[in-house]
Amino acid sequence: MKYFVLFFFLLPRLVFSQCEDSDKLETGGSHLSKSKNYIPFAYIPQNASDSISYGIDIHTIKKYSDFILDKAEQYIINRANKDFYSRLEFDQVEVNYLNTEIKDYENRELYELSNFDYTYWMLYTYRYENIKYVFGLEFNKDGKMISENMFPKFSEDKDSELFTGICDALASVKGSPKFKNKKVDFIELSYIDEVNSFCWLIKEKIALEIGVHNYSVNLYYVNANTNKLVNIKKESGSYIACGMSKIKLKKGKKKKRA
Repeated sequence: MKYFVLFFFLLPRLVFSQCEDSDKLETGGSHLSKSKNYIPFAYIPQNASDSISYGIDIHTIKKYSDFILDKAEQYIINRANKDFYSRLEFDQVEVNYLNTEIKDYENRELYELSNFDYTYWMLYTYRYENIKYVFGLEFNKDGKMISENMFPKFSEDKDSELFTGICDALASVKGSPKFKNKKVDFIELSYIDEVNSFCWLIKEKIALEIGVHNYSVNLYYVNANTNKLVNIKKESGSYIACGMSKIKLKKGKKKKRA
């Protein structure tokens, strides 16, 4: 009986616990490209029939890819640890050509990177239980990381992967006066470098109406280790809704709020 009671009290804190809106957990982060002028290189499965789905075989730039994969590994291990790195899935590296327009991925002259000015955009997927978070890291041609951090520095936060439950995060947001009479659009894992912590990002649902309208919703960031609401950002834009047709959203800039 004692074991049953202990399990009962621990269950609500599990990441995969069930509550209203817990089914709205989505993939966090972004795999958006840094530019429109790039070539994607990836490990191509032997039975792949469609190269467009995967990009160009990474072995075509082996001397460069070996170099940058090693640099990225060093950076990730130094910031996190070997265990975190070993659990990441490498998706692809996009070579962004800074002063050369890309017209044909198959132009092999473009694979001799020493002839160009470029950066590497390394894409990874992180999974933890039912959580999925994707992110990119940009490195210059010398292997120096030049983009913002996308995951915690583990030496400064030993509890980086001790996640609170999404139901706890939802409860924190729903208890905020700013969320009164609002609904949840989605929840996903995010990261805020200012607090060196993964966070639960919970977005308000847009109250859609037929026609052309402006909208403004709040994005709530809850520390995924402490369950403290650490930031609220505002997203604004416009949308067009015509009967049952697809909604078209045009986002504006996000603004930080206290």
